Amino acid sequence: MKWDVLFSEFIKTKLKTFFEFYELLKKVLKQVFSGPRREHEIKTAIVKFGLQILPIIVISTAFTGLVITQEIAWHLRESIHAISMIPGFTGQFVLRELGVVIPALLVVSNLGAALTSEIGTMKTTDQLDALKLLKIDLVSFLVYPRFIASIFSLVCLTMFSIFVTLLFALVVASLQYNFSWLEYLNALRHFVGFKDVVCAFLKALVFGAVIPLISCVYGFNCKEGAQGVGTATTNSVVTNTLVVIGLDFVLTYVSTWILGA
Repeated sequence: MKWDVLFSEFIKTKLKTFFEFYELLKKVLKQVFSGPRREHEIKTAIVKFGLQILPIIVISTAFTGLVITQEIAWHLRESIHAISMIPGFTGQFVLRELGVVIPALLVVSNLGAALTSEIGTMKTTDQLDALKLLKIDLVSFLVYPRFIASIFSLVCLTMFSIFVTLLFALVVASLQYNFSWLEYLNALRHFVGFKDVVCAFLKALVFGAVIPLISCVYGFNCKEGAQGVGTATTNSVVTNTLVVIGLDFVLTYVSTWILGA
């Protein structure tokens, strides 16, 4: 096939996915305001979305704090021959970018993939058809609890990852660059404000809403067989990753324009 045909097919597929995402979003929002609460399913999903991935978050963000402090210190020393602004640059970078994006990408690779494969397997084994025969609303039963749990979990994971990253950054700055804890925290307070926290919160909120919906769309569209499940899972992870990165740019621009963050 020619490249233009492949490109047109790719665009058609992505547009179809977008409209299915939009329709699913409308159904989920309707469920939020008028459907049953499903508290038990939400609590179960929170444990799966939040607690199971917590060790990975801790390890990843801890090393992020170590690395980013070393990099910022090196660049400051090379450019202005001073390292007094390490806390400020670290705090800004963590709150605005790394502390938000890293947890989101870890959720995509871990739980987003699991959600797509779970729903895809249910489709290939006719479990979704069985639920429809029992008059069970698939959005209410499968999507809504995971949607709420993902938002709650990712917001909490983001705030926790920011804390861990800054904690390990503080440890490195204290041990290697002779910052006292009080000096570091005072410098951090001057560079980081409430607007930066709001920016991080809004990003986590949006990422938490988008990731499960995209994962569910690919799960519902999964083709037959093990290969179909694998393809759907791969496409889900790739799409979620690109969407998170793209939304990060958009939300950064909007927050800078509106909040001045």
